Amino acid sequence: MDQPGPSTSNQDPRIDFIGSYVVKSLKLKPEKWMRVLSIEEHRSTLKDFLDKPHPILLVVVLTHAAQLVPVISFPCYLKNKAVFFVKKRPDVVPKERCAEMVIFGDLAPRLIDELAALVDEVFVPMLSNPLNHEGWPLVVSQDILKQIHNLKSTVYEVKGKILYLKSAIEGVVIKWAQQINDVMMEDSSQAFENGQNPLPAVELAFWKSRLSNLNYIYDQLRTDRVRCMAVILEKTTSAYYPCFSRLFKNIVSALAEAREIDLYLKTLEKHFQALEDTDFTESQPLFRPLFHIICMVWRDSKYYCSSSKLMVLIKQICNLLIYQAKKCLDPSTLFHSDIDEARQRIQLTIDILKNFRSTFDYFKERLPKYFVDRAVIPWTFHPNVVFERMNKFLDRLNTIQWFFKTVLEFQKLEKIEIGGMKGRVLGGQIRDISAEFDAYFHSFASKSYDVLDPDDDTFNEDFKVFQENIIDLDLKLSTVLVESFDNCSTLEGIFKLIDIVGSVLDRPLISNEFTAKYVEIIGMLDEEINICEELFKEQCHRLQKYGHMEIDAFFPPIAGGILYMTTLAMRVTKPVSCFKNLQHPIKEKEDAIKLFDRYDQLMKDITDFKRKYFNEWTATIPKIIELNINNTILARQGSDLVLNFSPEIMELMKEVHHLRNNKDFKQDLPPESLELFGKQETYRQYRINLGITIDWYNQIRKNSQKVEFDLVEDEIKAIDERIEMAQNELNWNSKDLWNYLQELHRLVGNLYERMSKIQDNLKEIKTIMKSWASQPLFERKDGKKDTLLNLDDWQELTNKRYSEMQGYRWTY
Repeated sequence: MDQPGPSTSNQDPRIDFIGSYVVKSLKLKPEKWMRVLSIEEHRSTLKDFLDKPHPILLVVVLTHAAQLVPVISFPCYLKNKAVFFVKKRPDVVPKERCAEMVIFGDLAPRLIDELAALVDEVFVPMLSNPLNHEGWPLVVSQDILKQIHNLKSTVYEVKGKILYLKSAIEGVVIKWAQQINDVMMEDSSQAFENGQNPLPAVELAFWKSRLSNLNYIYDQLRTDRVRCMAVILEKTTSAYYPCFSRLFKNIVSALAEAREIDLYLKTLEKHFQALEDTDFTESQPLFRPLFHIICMVWRDSKYYCSSSKLMVLIKQICNLLIYQAKKCLDPSTLFHSDIDEARQRIQLTIDILKNFRSTFDYFKERLPKYFVDRAVIPWTFHPNVVFERMNKFLDRLNTIQWFFKTVLEFQKLEKIEIGGMKGRVLGGQIRDISAEFDAYFHSFASKSYDVLDPDDDTFNEDFKVFQENIIDLDLKLSTVLVESFDNCSTLEGIFKLIDIVGSVLDRPLISNEFTAKYVEIIGMLDEEINICEELFKEQCHRLQKYGHMEIDAFFPPIAGGILYMTTLAMRVTKPVSCFKNLQHPIKEKEDAIKLFDRYDQLMKDITDFKRKYFNEWTATIPKIIELNINNTILARQGSDLVLNFSPEIMELMKEVHHLRNNKDFKQDLPPESLELFGKQETYRQYRINLGITIDWYNQIRKNSQKVEFDLVEDEIKAIDERIEMAQNELNWNSKDLWNYLQELHRLVGNLYERMSKIQDNLKEIKTIMKSWASQPLFERKDGKKDTLLNLDDWQELTNKRYSEMQGYRWTY
């Protein structure tokens, strides 16, 4: 053992002795020992060892932090070399010659080294010395020598095995570190490698699998065997122990992360399943609940609150929507189905995907509202990063939508018929363009690849070729349409052409060529408004000069005049309205604005005229009714009896008949006129009944002979008395007028019927007698005047003539 150095303190030589040995043995600076003495607890331990019989052991240990610590027992584990002091007997250590009272020395960090030294330097020399065998039997002495050498061999064998065990454990730790590091480095974003497009189910499966794997690793690291390995590494101060320790801590941390993320992602599982099970066209209501849960997971999860992890999830949701959209659209039949129906499905898909993106933006803005009582953690990633594939898919859908729109526009060419002198030629050219387009369409639509795959650029290359062909067709079609416009001679024909061609004119190349023609439409509209203004002024002048307008012969003056003005307004309104409905910037030009102003002024003038014309007429209605409605129902015109119904009343009812169907004036008709019109049917029946009666009466007066008239003179007088009452007393509003008319009709009708029969019988008698007068009963023989009457068959002739007379039937 080394002897301690000289004292460094005059206070207590024992403490100086211990300190001097510790400093020299452990090769430390004196300041380290002075620091021990500055701590009350350490000083108390030293004093207990020196001033009391017990304890008899003192060990000074150098800790991991390079600090000296005195303890009164052997430590279980030593990182560095330590120093021990043992009393030779339980007693106080004297200040004088203290070194003789204690045994002191060094402790190796490894216990096996201490044991080997004890066996080599103590047990073997002592038990091998023959002097110590005096008095022993030979067998005992030989056995002791054998056992001591066996002990020595065993100690060295154990020492060697311990060295190999440590190395083996370190090799295992290295291997484990590599394998576990591979597990730790796994990331859900790796699912996107090699062009894969994983769905959200992959994210859920990844964290579920990761949790399972980490649980297995964690359970293995906590087994007794592995714990023993850790203790060996620790006690042998292996350089791999910190690595093993970090490894275990990383596993614990990763396990906590996986356990929490798997727990929170399970709340999204039913929402992802709903997206998969629900028809894509009905999936929009599922977006808001899904993002609400995602925001809550972002808020509450300690480990999933990471932009990199959320980006992976959003990308996978986008892939799910793209998958569902493709399944709904069915790319294999998309170009072979009905174009209109396919366009609607494409547009609905675009709207749904845009709604998903807007829902994302909405919840991104509302994210701070989820963090009520703590700092907000925003989504810092750029949306275009996670929506890259969806944006490409939307671009593909928009491209296909443009394709379908082009197909529909060119399909209209099949139905276009061009009139005019060149109609047949121009129509043939359009049909040729349509046939050429059909060839391009079938060539493009017959491709066998997936047209909805946003990652396949083959579609874009083929579509570029198709676009180039369409540009060529647009140039040809624009030439034909411009020539067709020039072939139209009227505004109606021009607007029919524009309407038939429709959205084809909106195609950029065609629109550029056709725009110049819209200026000509403005000139033709201007000319049409000039004509209508002249016609309007002409009618106003005619009304002022002659008191009436030139109207339809089947209409009364007021209704006819209003109809004329309405027709005049419609004549110019229709083309102007068609021009206003054009989706073209030509409407904003100065000439077009002036044209619209002139049109509005003309419409105002016509409307004001109709209103004034109508109001002037309605002001006369009460007077017309008052003067004419109380006229007697019959009057005399010479010797003839006539119907005394006022033409003004008749015309008034005609006006009301037409104007009550006019939406602009029917509400403004005076109540008197409507009341009068309400009796129109009654007056009509009166006029019809009375008109027939008057006709019968006048025929009786004109066609009867005096002798005939004398026979019915009394009846005529009775009828005349009733007629005189109608001439002097009865008007069209008289009470029980219908009964009177019926009675008069009956009397005159009966008389007329009898008189007609009498006159018809007389005519028939004359006709019959005329035939007898032309054919005598008896004639002379041979028709000669100088011969005698032929009486040979007089009996037969007489009977024959008599039979003829008996054969007539007379009507009485």
